[in-house]
Amino acid sequence: MTRAIFIKEWLKTRRCFIICLALALCFAAYLILSMNRVAVNKGVDHIWLIMLMKDNMFVEAMKYLPVVIAVALAIAQMAPEMSQKRLKLTLHLPYPQTRLVALMLLTGVVELLVIYCMQLSAIAIYDSTFLPHELTSRVVLTTLPWYVAGLTAYFVVSAICLECSTKRRVVLGLLGVCALYPFFVQPAPEAYNCFLPWLVIFGFATSLLSFCSIYRFKEGVQD
Repeated sequence: MTRAIFIKEWLKTRRCFIICLALALCFAAYLILSMNRVAVNKGVDHIWLIMLMKDNMFVEAMKYLPVVIAVALAIAQMAPEMSQKRLKLTLHLPYPQTRLVALMLLTGVVELLVIYCMQLSAIAIYDSTFLPHELTSRVVLTTLPWYVAGLTAYFVVSAICLECSTKRRVVLGLLGVCALYPFFVQPAPEAYNCFLPWLVIFGFATSLLSFCSIYRFKEGVQD
């Protein structure tokens, strides 16, 4: 049954996953080409100067991309459950409800992690060809809060899609905006290093919202 649930979720999201993966890799290629152009025209020393003196990590253009990808994937995965009235049938499967919802969310998280890891790996591998380990690590650590924000957005949007009450959807939407805001106020690269683990815990804690939405749906709670 576990394998069947994974397959069901993959069939719903495979097109969105491929598009999001292509988009993420295209952004990575754009960032790499932008940095390469600077290196060719002004030299690698100039890149080092910009990164050290101006705190420019050459990844600012992808700041909101992880959230956009997560929102798209969550909608592709969870919206059909409500719009096509599949959720009621899904919850009647001979499978524990909590484990079922957890597997649905796990599928989306795994797909997001694949996309994020491939994008970040491409950037990090390129940067490591001419940057010292310290600067490459700085680039990676600067982007990590954005990826955690993407996971948080996935959980919040999933809960919104699974919620049967319009009023609570609005509340969840506002809550999502408030939850995502702290991820994007960093004043400098690596500003979140000291409490990044707490952001990860907070991000995964928002997955509980989907369980609440499912419970309310099963109980028949409306507006």
